[in-house]
Amino acid sequence: MFLIEVIPIARGINKESLSYFSLKAIPEGSLVTVPIRKRVVSALVVSSQDASLSKNEIKSSEFAMRKIGEFRSEQLLSEAFIRAAKAIATHNATTLGAVLNLLVPKIILDLSVAQKSSETPVPIAGLFDKLALQSDNEERFANYRSLIREEFARKRSVYFCVPTAQDAKFFTNELSKGIEDYTFALYGSLSKKKLLETWSKIAEEKHPVLIVATGLFFSLNRNDLGIIVVENESSRSYKFMLRPFLDVRVFAELFAKEIKAKFLVGDTLLRVETIHRIKQGEFSEFAPMKFRSLSSATSKVIDMSAYKKSLKGKFECISLELSELIRETNVGNRHLFILASKRGLASQTVCSDCGTVVVCNLCLSPIALHKTRGGEDNQNFFFCHGCGGKRSAEERCVTCSSWKLTPLGVGLELVLDEIKQKFPHIKIFRIDKDVTPSTKNVQKEVANFYAAPGSILIGTEMALSFLDRKIESAAVASLDSLFSLPDFRIHERVLHLLLKIRSLVDSTFLIQTRMPTEKVIEYAVKGNLIDFYREEIKQREMFRYPPFYTLIKISLAGVRLSVISEMTKLKDYLDPFPLEIFPAFSEDRKGQFTMHALLRLQSGSWVDRSLLKKLLVLPPQFKVVVDPESLL
Repeated sequence: MFLIEVIPIARGINKESLSYFSLKAIPEGSLVTVPIRKRVVSALVVSSQDASLSKNEIKSSEFAMRKIGEFRSEQLLSEAFIRAAKAIATHNATTLGAVLNLLVPKIILDLSVAQKSSETPVPIAGLFDKLALQSDNEERFANYRSLIREEFARKRSVYFCVPTAQDAKFFTNELSKGIEDYTFALYGSLSKKKLLETWSKIAEEKHPVLIVATGLFFSLNRNDLGIIVVENESSRSYKFMLRPFLDVRVFAELFAKEIKAKFLVGDTLLRVETIHRIKQGEFSEFAPMKFRSLSSATSKVIDMSAYKKSLKGKFECISLELSELIRETNVGNRHLFILASKRGLASQTVCSDCGTVVVCNLCLSPIALHKTRGGEDNQNFFFCHGCGGKRSAEERCVTCSSWKLTPLGVGLELVLDEIKQKFPHIKIFRIDKDVTPSTKNVQKEVANFYAAPGSILIGTEMALSFLDRKIESAAVASLDSLFSLPDFRIHERVLHLLLKIRSLVDSTFLIQTRMPTEKVIEYAVKGNLIDFYREEIKQREMFRYPPFYTLIKISLAGVRLSVISEMTKLKDYLDPFPLEIFPAFSEDRKGQFTMHALLRLQSGSWVDRSLLKKLLVLPPQFKVVVDPESLL
């Protein structure tokens, strides 16, 4: 009999490893299944020893040792991959099993796809080097094509990491010309059959390959990777929204270091933290950094504060300039995209008499005003984008019983209604989660828009990933509501959003705002990236944000009094590390009260082993996020 130590590949298991017995020895690195409570999960074998050598350990165990489950495969994951996974597990104050559960596709675990093959190239000794590329799209893409050719000439493969499936499709098309037989795309929405087929082809191909994939596929055991590229480096989609909240960008860098490959990050504007690392000499410039984003489009900011209420008591949300642009689009058979940052008629409703914000009855989040689509009932209704709660908008203020409930903010439906009233003959397409909930719906709407000259597409931010061709004009109906978010990254997010829209346009770009003096809008219009960075890095240092501090956010949701009590105990438990405790910006989706505790550690002081030990044994109801995208 043998004592087998394994790492369960699953979330919600606080122990790093568990022990089982087996009738025969199992090689380290093998994949097996193990019983845990009432379920069976995949597990990675980390040691196997004769049970006769561990009699005392077995006898002193508090629990009866269970038998190992099914043996699936040997060496499913490379040693370098496991080392990188261990490193990011430590960085994120979590277990290796939780990390592997996110980073290894479930279908690969379930089917135990063989990684070893006589066809697999031998490992290539490379040099870990960190590189950065900041320039406009066309120049960046040209650099990537040249880089891929150079790596292929050196008989090295390239892993081109992107944040979303749509990006994977786009960049596969952009980069595969001339090397179609050696270019492979991998992303989560692929069918099971196609994923396994592509996985096998990559593993068996003798020639160097270009892998365009999301962060789920680093577990591919391709030994000849010469460089890992992280494109669209600023995207928030690189951060997992599930425990343990891994950042793919961090793992990609750790993995590149383990396999001794070059590591390159690229974007029109890299993250503030990354630019700071470049300035500190931690990254080398792959090509001279471009801090002036050029565009052939004419950009103009429209001050909407000059527009008064209409006779019906609503604010005009279409300026004279945008109205003229809509006319020119229709007459000239052009295309116009209009961004609305929020869904509904208005993003928030408040009482004009007492100032009370109308919130969801279920989860207490600020609620959006919507218009009924179709049917005989034309009444407006309140809809919560957090929990899905819905109710009639015919109500009084809960505080003072006033009927004067005033919608604030410019929502997508408000823009849509005003355009339809002024231009009833123009074809309008729409993209948001309410009417295009699936990728297929969005792709169909975008295709129809491109095929209809003289038309308008109105959409939220989700539309931008699917607009893969240049159009003549674009406009921002309003993004003022974003500036009210208490998020230290909000100006960076707004600038990226405006630069993305601007890059799509050949002729005219309009920005409607009641805040025309906001510096970030000026930076976007002028393409002035260096002054944005200088201003932002100054603010980050002043208020103790990244890159000068590592932030660790600990969240707890539940009954108000209980949460407050537990957070007080947490403060004592983590002493001497000072905690900043504050309520969440909005309530939990289930209507529970949520509080956050924030740890600020000076740059370079994480990982602190004493703090890590305490975080690892916190009960599962505490949610620990290292390097959070937002503090809300």
